[in-house]
Amino acid sequence: MQLGSHPQCLSSTGTPAGVNYNEVRDQLLRVKGVRAVHNLHIWALTMNQAVLSAHVAIEDTVEPQAVLREMTQVCFKTYSFHSVTIQLEQQADQRPDCSLCQDPAK
Repeated sequence: MQLGSHPQCLSSTGTPAGVNYNEVRDQLLRVKGVRAVHNLHIWALTMNQAVLSAHVAIEDTVEPQAVLREMTQVCFKTYSFHSVTIQLEQQADQRPDCSLCQDPAK
């Protein structure tokens, strides 16, 4: 299937129809211990299956598996993503000058 052949698959922002990029990002940022979300990608795998991948910086004091579990549950229960891949990073390892770690331009 080519995504371009089904206009209802993607919104004007490039995310699957019915999925709000900023809302998903904000939900992930609400998880206790999450400091930053970057390289967030949301795309349509098929007409009915959306996929998410992201890099997430967490506080050094939190249990990584607990944070990962909560974020994954948010993605599956709130948005019904077909597949979720989250790469955890320590906040202390974040470089302030990393262009990939910035929010996308509005």
